[in-house]
Amino acid sequence: MDSTARRDNIQDAVPTAKFLQARITALSTTLIKRLENIFAVALDETAAETTTSASTRDQPPPSLIDTAVQQFQLDVESAAVIRAAEEILVLTRTMKEIWLFGGLDTLERDHEDDKNPRDEAARQKLEEDVRVVEEGFKKFLEKYETTLELDGPETETAGHGG
Repeated sequence: MDSTARRDNIQDAVPTAKFLQARITALSTTLIKRLENIFAVALDETAAETTTSASTRDQPPPSLIDTAVQQFQLDVESAAVIRAAEEILVLTRTMKEIWLFGGLDTLERDHEDDKNPRDEAARQKLEEDVRVVEEGFKKFLEKYETTLELDGPETETAGHGG
């Protein structure tokens, strides 16, 4: 009888599919925003120009303060990414529990207004966010691969010449 009462309480406290979808959207948006922030720091154009100009014009490298600020920003954003990922894991665990106990009713009550314009706008915004993050990854990889290609032959030549 105790388990029956527990199941009844779970069904009363089960979030709706709309709530779960809104939570998924919010968490994924947070995760994407934090990744964008990491890319903004990593792909900082002023840092890249300083590094390039330092090697070509004999200017000093970025100061320790600038480097420390960038490191702090990366630490904060990476901690936020981890926290958002943990929240997504908690949400998926909750959804599994709801599904196992039979309280996840997504077919009848929550799909009455599937053609909600706000849902469509949110979907389009999510697709745009995904595209922006993908472009950031590509820029980061292009920059990183270029650096590897430039450094690779020099180290191989230096190794064979010695």
